[in-house]
Parts: sequence; C-alpha cells; structure tokens
Amino acid sequence: MGGLVAHSGIATLAASEAALRAWAFEAQPGARVVFATGQEPPRDQPVWTAARRLVDMGLIRTFHPRRADGKGFDYVAQRLPSPVAIHDNASREARVFAEIERCLSIGEPLPTDRQLALRCGLRHADEASYALRKLRARTAGDRRIAIINHGPTEHRQAIVLSTGRMTIRKGF
Repeated sequence: MGGLVAHSGIATLAASEAALRAWAFEAQPGARVVFATGQEPPRDQPVWTAARRLVDMGLIRTFHPRRADGKGFDYVAQRLPSPVAIHDNASREARVFAEIERCLSIGEPLPTDRQLALRCGLRHADEASYALRKLRARTAGDRRIAIINHGPTEHRQAIVLSTGRMTIRKGF
C-alpha cells in the first residue's frame, strides 16, 4: 500500500481510516502496515479510533517501534488470523472457548469481556462473562478453564485445564 503514510519529523501523520480498514479486511495473517508515524500516537485522528476497533475485533494487533532515523515512531498494524467464525447454532461457551483457543495459538492475551463479546458475536460483555463462568464449571468437560486475575493493569490469563495451555500475561 504505497503512499499510505507520509513521513515527517515535525508532526504525526496518519493514514485514512478507510485505507486502514480496507487493508485489514484484505491482508493475509502476518502482514504489517505502518498506519501513522510521528512523535505521539495520532489519538485525535479517525485512523486511531479505527485501529482500536480493529484490535477489539481481533483482526489486528498494534505496536510502535522507534523509526530507523530516530525521529519518532512508526505505528504499525499487524493482521492476525481471523476471530471466531460465528455460527448461529454454536453456544456462547463454544464461541468463547474457540476464541480462547485462537488466542492460545497466536500468543495473544485473554481479551476483555467486551472484546470477547465483539469477537464472538455476543450482544454485550455480560454474555461473555457468563460464558467464562460456565467454562469454569466442572460440567465444561474438555473445555473447562481456570482464570487467573492479575489486577486492573494486566490482562487475565485463561488456562485450559485439559491441556495445561495458558494465555500470555500482558499489561494494558
């Protein structure tokens, strides 16, 4: 996507919101694009809001390495494998467990309840929270999980009890 971002040492320049969304829906998993560059994140630009929404949907992750010339940062989006395919007949618990498995496979932390609801096609965060509680019950069988809460500044961790696999620990 040549010309997506113009580089300058003076201000933060950002791609358009439409360009980032189009890229996110067409890119292959692992693909990366610089969606902004500058000394500060472009929080006042629509592309920043779009990037945050795409992160919440589980389509991209973002990071900001220092530019090679040392003048600010490149704000990069990396395409992730698509979130859970939503099937009308799949239970809440099946959808949430599938998303936990996806997070395990790509090394992503356990999403918030709001993010889980968005990614799994649930109406609100309470449904995701309820699904997590059901997955902690003995009746969950091979889908049984345990949750470790590290406090308000870090993501929770999920452990799939049948395999011992654990989502990564990461701060916000």
